[in-house]
Amino acid sequence: MAWRLDTLKLVSYSERLDRLERPICPEPMLIPPSSRRRARRGIHLSCALLLAFLFATAFPHGLSLWDHSPAKAEVPQTNQSGPAAEASPQSVIERAKTLIDAHEVDEAVDLLNKFIASSPTEYLDHAYLLMAAALSGRNEHAEAISYLDQLLNEFPTSDLVGRARLKLGAEYAQLGNLDAALPVLAEARSLSPDGETQREALTLIGDIHTRKGDFVRAIQAWLDEVTLAPKEQRAEIHERIQSLVQVKMDKKDLLRLRDIYPTVFPGDVALIRLIELHTARGEEHLAERNIRIFLNRFPTHAYAPTATDTLRSFKERLKASQHVIAAVLPLSGRMAPFGTDSLNGIRLALERAKETLGPNSVGLLVKDSVTDRTLLRSQLADIVSEYQPLAVVGPLLSRDLQAVAGFAEQAEIPFITPAATLPDVRRYGSFLFSTALTYPLQIHRIADFAVTQGGHHRFCVLYPDTAYGQDLARLFIAEVRLLGGEVIAVESYKETDTDYGPQIKRLKAEDLKRHGRTHAVKIGKGVTRVLYRPGFDAIFLPGDYTQIALISAQLAFYDVNVPLLGSNGWNSPELLRLADRWVEGGVFVDGFFLDSRDANVQDFVERYRRRYQSNPSLFSALAYDAAWLVLDAIVKGATSGKEIRDHLLKLQEVPTLGGPAEFGPGGVLRRPVFLIQVKHGQFVQLD
Repeated sequence: MAWRLDTLKLVSYSERLDRLERPICPEPMLIPPSSRRRARRGIHLSCALLLAFLFATAFPHGLSLWDHSPAKAEVPQTNQSGPAAEASPQSVIERAKTLIDAHEVDEAVDLLNKFIASSPTEYLDHAYLLMAAALSGRNEHAEAISYLDQLLNEFPTSDLVGRARLKLGAEYAQLGNLDAALPVLAEARSLSPDGETQREALTLIGDIHTRKGDFVRAIQAWLDEVTLAPKEQRAEIHERIQSLVQVKMDKKDLLRLRDIYPTVFPGDVALIRLIELHTARGEEHLAERNIRIFLNRFPTHAYAPTATDTLRSFKERLKASQHVIAAVLPLSGRMAPFGTDSLNGIRLALERAKETLGPNSVGLLVKDSVTDRTLLRSQLADIVSEYQPLAVVGPLLSRDLQAVAGFAEQAEIPFITPAATLPDVRRYGSFLFSTALTYPLQIHRIADFAVTQGGHHRFCVLYPDTAYGQDLARLFIAEVRLLGGEVIAVESYKETDTDYGPQIKRLKAEDLKRHGRTHAVKIGKGVTRVLYRPGFDAIFLPGDYTQIALISAQLAFYDVNVPLLGSNGWNSPELLRLADRWVEGGVFVDGFFLDSRDANVQDFVERYRRRYQSNPSLFSALAYDAAWLVLDAIVKGATSGKEIRDHLLKLQEVPTLGGPAEFGPGGVLRRPVFLIQVKHGQFVQLD
């Protein structure tokens, strides 16, 4: 058995896990036929107490079942010729306990059944607890639970209540009912006056949280256990926690643990593990960040010299690269997911370039742009002074790009933003470039499709009252008119709106003044319905997929059955799930399409999935293009920032994932924009 039944103490951590995870094979409890008949009649086993008392003799109190006698005690032999009735309750309990310790559980169950059926006046609580232990030894955990419940219900003031709760929690865990086990063990921990019971409850609570995958809570329980353990046993608990950190916890759990215990154990172990993981995955910027945190929080730690050496090796390896490029991206705060996606794209481009240039040809220096702008410029100056990067990919935000424009010009280093939507970056400096999907690029593509390919000439616009929606609506109206089209009506809505009926009614009313028509249709005896026939050809809906899902259904409700046109906010699989058939046939644009038939896109997606076990986003693709432009210039002989800038300016066909492109006079890449249609419940590329 995995534990001593006389103490309910776990032997080792690994055996604890084995015990909690082994298969359960319940068998029927062996009880006398009379007891089985009473059970079938729905009468609890404790009704046996109503029988005539077979034992009237008083027995001394204070008997402890939980002494520390050897687990393999010799079973004492008695000369009794009859059943348990001829032995004292104390001797029966002692003999049952000895049988259990000797793993003679069947004989113990038989003895205890007879003792309980005899309606003893003493030691019945001991018998219940021993019966539960014996049945647990036979994997009859459900039956064991019934006896523990009897003990707790019939003897709420017994000295054994704490041990019974502890055993009850363990039995629930054996049955896989972890959510039932936790509150019982919490009671055993908080209500028992016995420190050993409290400690064992915390041990099991940690085990159960481990099984549930809540490793941080498991560690919290075991740290509480440390305060109750003798000094000589605390090292084992620390080793248990350290093993969990090293073997089970992922980056998310490690970061949480790092922040909960910033300057004490196991925060140090979490930081060390993060450093190891990031280093092994080539995420040196993240490893470096955690090394600096570690050295600040644990300057005298035994690992500190190793951390310092690792940091030094990163710098030496970067300086040993023939060329260096930098990535300045938001890697913390609310923009961190977009910065991380962008960095993944940059690293993928770098790995591809090294296949041609060699492993030590180009090094990547990563800088978090989430900081004070003055400090950012100062840090960039330090980076240029120490590493002399040829180019910088980033930043993502338009305001950050404007903040570094003067520095780029002074240092003669190209900054290529993959996401800032400024339509003209050259106005801020000749060393600024953009591979972003700008609003004018989106609108030119969708309007040109609608007019020249779709044959649409009359449009309505329904847009969110945000900077994004306002800009797209304004640009669409201007582009349609430039192409000879007509805008019938324009309406806006608040981001928090869910009922778009008022706006749709106003669109219809305006259309009916010009080209819209209505006609009555008989739908039943004496019942007619007035149907609306739109006088416009399509409606432009710049918004995100959650808004479009609601709007599309409500348009259909109000008989606005025209083609839907959209922006890149549509591009989410959730749109297909939420909007269902209401967006069927709709067309939108984006700078990246995951399921594109293009061979370059397919190769990029395959590489990305293999490298990061996730799908690339638009940010990943745009940053990949930005990095690849720099690397392509290096492959073709550029050795300075000025040479890379000149190379980009002269390019007629810039290589991008979507196909050849070129930089316009404003420094923005005139990139191919994907046309995507909702067809049979799927996104399909049109061009």
